[in-house]
Amino acid sequence: MKTPYQIQYETFAAAGGLYDERHAKLYAEFADDLIADGSYSIVYEGVAHACYTPITIDAAPHLKCYVVAPLAVLPGYQRQGYATRLMEEAEKQLDPDVVFIMGEIHHYAKRYNTPHKVGLPVESLAPLENWFALALTESALDGVGESTSSMTGPYAEPHIWSHPSEQV
Repeated sequence: MKTPYQIQYETFAAAGGLYDERHAKLYAEFADDLIADGSYSIVYEGVAHACYTPITIDAAPHLKCYVVAPLAVLPGYQRQGYATRLMEEAEKQLDPDVVFIMGEIHHYAKRYNTPHKVGLPVESLAPLENWFALALTESALDGVGESTSSMTGPYAEPHIWSHPSEQV
C-alpha cells in the first residue's frame, strides 16, 4: 500500500503543466507536515490521499470547518470517481459543518458550491473565486456574512497559498 507521501509525489510528478518534480516533493512533504501537525489524513483504496486541516471562521467559531489539501489521485485512477469517494468518506468520518478548498473551478465548483464571503486565512494573491465551500450542515453559512478565517500549523504559511509557479 502506498503512503500519503508516495501518492502525493507520484500524482504531482506526473501532472505536467504548471507542476514539475519540485512541486511533487513540496506537496508530498506538505502532506507529511500536515499529518505530523495533527491534520486528518485519509488514504482511499490505496490510490487517493487528502489532508483535512481545521480552519476557523472568525465570525462563526462554533462551526466545525476544514480545508482540503493536498488532494491527489494516482494517475492511472484519475477521472474514475476516487476523489469524490475519498471526500465523501472523509466527510462522513469528520462530520464537518463546512469544508473549504482552494483550486480550479473546473475541478471543484460543481461539488463545492455553497455561496460564502469567508476570506482566506492568510494574505494571498489567490483569487477568491477559486476559494470554494461546501456546507454539509444545512444553512451553516447563512448569516455569517463577510468574515476572516484563521488556522495554525503548516497550512498557515502564505507560500503554500501562492500560485504553483511561486511556490518552488
